[in-house]
Amino acid sequence: MPLWKQILLCLVVVVLAAGGWYAYQQRESGAAGASAASGGASGGPGGGRANFGPTYVVTDVVGSDIENDQVRSVGTVKVPRSVNLYPQVSAVVTEVLFKAGQKVTKDQPLVRLDDSDQRVALDLANVALKDAQAALDRAQKLASSRNIAVSALEDAQSAQRKAQIAVLGAEIALDRRTISAPFEGVVGISNLSEGDFVTSSTIVTTLDDVSTMLVSFPVPERYSGRLAEGLAVTATPASQPNSSIAGEVTSIDTRVDPAARTLKVEASLDAAAANAVGVKPGMSVVVTLDFPGEKRLAISALSVQWDRNGSYIWTVADGVAKRVPISVLERQSGQVLVAGEGLAEGDRVVVEGLQRLRDGAKVTELGTDPGKNQAADANKSGAAPASAAKGS
Repeated sequence: MPLWKQILLCLVVVVLAAGGWYAYQQRESGAAGASAASGGASGGPGGGRANFGPTYVVTDVVGSDIENDQVRSVGTVKVPRSVNLYPQVSAVVTEVLFKAGQKVTKDQPLVRLDDSDQRVALDLANVALKDAQAALDRAQKLASSRNIAVSALEDAQSAQRKAQIAVLGAEIALDRRTISAPFEGVVGISNLSEGDFVTSSTIVTTLDDVSTMLVSFPVPERYSGRLAEGLAVTATPASQPNSSIAGEVTSIDTRVDPAARTLKVEASLDAAAANAVGVKPGMSVVVTLDFPGEKRLAISALSVQWDRNGSYIWTVADGVAKRVPISVLERQSGQVLVAGEGLAEGDRVVVEGLQRLRDGAKVTELGTDPGKNQAADANKSGAAPASAAKGS
């Protein structure tokens, strides 16, 4: 197709499009004018009351409630005394006297090592002590009659003392062949059996004092000023999510972790309850720490609105609506704890009819004036109020 035909065709298309757009604009302008005329007619005297008169709303009273301020943290259970037992000497195991999970008392023997050489050494030491004591007795009798030199008496006394020390050393060496519990507690699993050779680096077993249970957990630094010994805590073990163990704070660290921004806290737990649900040292538990709550304003959750400036509510005073910005502190069942400047307990807030409100608009509270309520119901249903019906 020649170039001039292409240009002509484009011009025709542009003209047709411009004409269509002009016709559309003229039709829209006419419709808008008709609508404005219709609205003006209805808005005159005796017209519709959609843009006139008060807006009917449902209100609720601002109450108060205690804020639930608590910390939930994952802690680790531990006991005040927990040790790994090692032998003090290298020897062969001759007897294992405990089972895993057994509760033992203080100084109860747990493992015996081969002690035959030590028993022989103790017997020899006792014999030497007996001979030294007899020599000392003879020397003391001679000294009473001045038939022995003073130096000989002193030598006899020294020999007797050395023999006593030799017996004491033999007894200590023999005692070290028996591994006993240093305190009352529960022993763990051991891999030892009779005939094993152990050294001072061999772990015999573990011993935990489970008469007291502790839990260590971190608390955010913003609560550091509210922490105090004696605060009640509740621990929930991961193995028993439906169980809870009561306790109280016993220790608070003096430094905040600069990396995590948390403060280390320790609490003692009810040992009987913890043992009943199978809590073990090293187990993780969820610790809940409740702080004394503060009294806050409570409003219905239906009354809270949001826009780009944040949350707000509508209050009603003397039949006039007022917009009040608020800060939501906590959500509870059916209500919200808030803080807002100028909001007080006993004020009335709008819970229904919020969409038609404007700041300063006149409102009528449903449920406060029977006559107005009847008029509102009649207006909603399209029927005339009772007084109007009688007049007609």
